[in-house]
This record gives sequence, C-alpha cells and structure tokens, in this order.
Amino acid sequence: MAIKRYHYARDVEEALSLLLAYEGRGALVAGGVDVARGLPGEIEGLIDITAAGLSGISREGGRLVVGATATLEGIRTSREVKAYMGGFLSEVMGHVATLSLRNMATLGGAVVSAHPWADIPTALIALGAEAVWRNEERTERAPVEELYARPFRAIFRRAVLTEIRLPAWDGAFAFEKLSRNAGDIALVNCACGLGLDAEGKIAWARVAVGATPYRAERLVAVEELLAGEVPSEALWEEAGHRAAAEARVGDDMRASAEWRRAVIPVIVRRALERAGRAVMGDR
Repeated sequence: MAIKRYHYARDVEEALSLLLAYEGRGALVAGGVDVARGLPGEIEGLIDITAAGLSGISREGGRLVVGATATLEGIRTSREVKAYMGGFLSEVMGHVATLSLRNMATLGGAVVSAHPWADIPTALIALGAEAVWRNEERTERAPVEELYARPFRAIFRRAVLTEIRLPAWDGAFAFEKLSRNAGDIALVNCACGLGLDAEGKIAWARVAVGATPYRAERLVAVEELLAGEVPSEALWEEAGHRAAAEARVGDDMRASAEWRRAVIPVIVRRALERAGRAVMGDR
C-alpha cells in the first residue's frame, strides 16, 4: 500500500477537511475491515473517525437513529435497537459475519462499501432507511435505496457519512438468509415487512432481495401483489414465486442463477410467514 500518514479526526469537520485536502488520495477508516481487504493504490492517507462522535444510537419516537461508526455488535446488543421494530435490525446484525468482525465493522462502512453479497443493505432498503452525510457545502440526505442508484462511492470520496435514520413502521419485518455456514456471506438473502389495516388486509408490504449476486433491490411487483390481500399461506407462496420471477439473478463462484431462482421462493415465503405471524400477533 502507498499509505504515508494516519490521522485521528476529532470531529466531522476535521475529518472532512482532511479528506478534502487529500483530493481523492485519502480514505476514512473506522472499523478498518475494508481497509484490511485492500485499498486503491493511490490512497496516501487514512483518516480515523472513531473519535469523531458518530457512534451514538438513539430513538426519536418510533424512529431509530444510528451513528455511522456504531459497530455491528454494538447495534446488535443495543437496547434502543432491540426495541425498534421488534428487534428486527438486531436480528439482522446477528446474521452478519462473526463476533470478532462485528466488533470491528461499522454500520457506515457497510453502507458505503455496499458489497453486493452483504446483508445490511438488504435490510436497510426494506426498511426505507435514510443516509445522512456532510460534504464541503452542506448536510445532505437520501434514502439508501435512492443513494445506491447514484454513483455513491464518488459521493463519499468528498463527504463523511454521519448517520442512518430508520423510520417508524406500523407492522413487522423479518429477515432470511442462505449461506454455507452461520458466519459466511450470503448466497441469497431477503427482508420483508408487512402492515395490516383495520380489516386485517395488508396495508403495505416491503420486499427486498439481495446477494443474487447483485446488490439488494426492492421487488415492487411483489409488494403490489400483497397489498390489499388477506394474509394466507397461499398468498405467501404466490408472492415467493413472483419474487423469483422478478428478481435479477446471476452466476458467481458461490452459486448459480438457476439455484438462486429456485430458492428465492422459499426464503421470501419464510420471511413473509414470520412477518405475518408477528404483525397478526399484535392484534
């Protein structure tokens, strides 16, 4: 590596000032997991933001705000996170890697790296999470789903991700993942959420599938299929098959497109069943 200097930023302003001064030759570091995997050859300076005041986790009514440098294990065990959406986000974090890596990796790192095989982007997209960042001009924000439709890595060469904001939902979410073992990356994953109206019909649905091996995407056609229907095993089955038809799948070294399309109905059905039981249990 071409690293020449390592800085400890005292706050976001200092981190941003250092990042801009490097003019593309600097990189932020918190957990350091992606740094350990390797950096572009032109990176000369690392800017440590672990002491920049970005590790907080708080509730704002039914909403949840998580700082960018909060570790995945810190999120998993947080009282505020366990109280949010029945502990859904805490459950997701428990599926990510191993304890030693969760103690290092941060939520901000997971959002900015956005590896196609990752579990966290799938959950955040399903939840409608919003990313907040600071650049040299102002504070900006955008839904994570929308951010990933833009050249987001270029944005964070000149900006500091500060927090992720998760909205309140009147319903329940569930996460499913298939992998070779408990600590391995996903072969395919999905996150589903459901809410019911006063008549017991589905008022809203959120369905995201990832590691296909592409980065997670919402399956809007599946959500539209579910909306207005009465929860049932037959509906979950139909939604699973629609998800397999709608999802973008491909081959990689871990699994084939054919295998992924065959198992998507299973994990989508499982996630919808669990979300459905949870939301109906609240009635």
